[in-house]
Amino acid sequence: ARVFWVLLATRIAAALGAAAFTPNAGAVAAALVPPEARARALAVVVGGLTIATALGVPLGEMLGRWLGWRSALIGVAVVCLVAAAGVAAWVPALPGNPVVPLAARLAVLRNRSVVAVLPVTVLGMCAAYVVYAYAVPALGALGIGVGATAWVLMLYGLGAVAGNLSSGYATDRFGAARVLTAGYAAMAVALGIMGVLAATGTRLPALVGVLAVGWGAASWCQTPAQQHRLIAAAPQEPGLVVALNASCIYFGIGAGTLLGGATLAHGATAMFGVAAALAVVTLGYLRLTV
Repeated sequence: ARVFWVLLATRIAAALGAAAFTPNAGAVAAALVPPEARARALAVVVGGLTIATALGVPLGEMLGRWLGWRSALIGVAVVCLVAAAGVAAWVPALPGNPVVPLAARLAVLRNRSVVAVLPVTVLGMCAAYVVYAYAVPALGALGIGVGATAWVLMLYGLGAVAGNLSSGYATDRFGAARVLTAGYAAMAVALGIMGVLAATGTRLPALVGVLAVGWGAASWCQTPAQQHRLIAAAPQEPGLVVALNASCIYFGIGAGTLLGGATLAHGATAMFGVAAALAVVTLGYLRLTV
């Protein structure tokens, strides 16, 4: 029990570090490039997160299985130290902004354009994570054994990397609304088909792999486009709106995980169905507010 509480406390500390890093990384990337390349720069930043999803999750699972969970956590700590050294060595120094009181920071929420954009992030990430947090039982209902789950998650992660990077280029060329529309439609279709497979007991591992790629791409094409929309809505506060978007990402992930836990007892079909329905709701809200 004592080890569990120590693990929980350090997990919270790690989350605080990630929450501080993510918006600052996005703001720095946006500041280092011209406006016409902003979405691509943001996509590169988010690409680090998606690559971690593609490689870190399955590699961590394999390392934990072979050497124990402590070895997996030590590996994460070493990678974090290497990343910190890289930032210190190669990221150029940028002038900081003056300290802004909390009330002044929250004043950006009086911007109706910003307020209209943020719910898309919450709903979209919630839809993406209803099933992801419970991938083992959900994929098990599709005939994917525990040993093969890491490979399906790898495919999800590869799709996430592709979706994130293509989102940056596509947003610069076609606009954020079109990218998000395509992403949420693809997410609804992928999760919906998985739900049908679970409901009918159909076992098609190759199709599940293809759907996992689409699910990952749709999940992670959201962030560059959403950040681009927010910076366009409040160009004078890029760091603040990116931070708000990061908060909405974490809130959406938490809400999706909670919703997935609530539907887990009802089976994988219910989980996939709820996730697909949320993707449709997100798409509908997006189209009403663009």
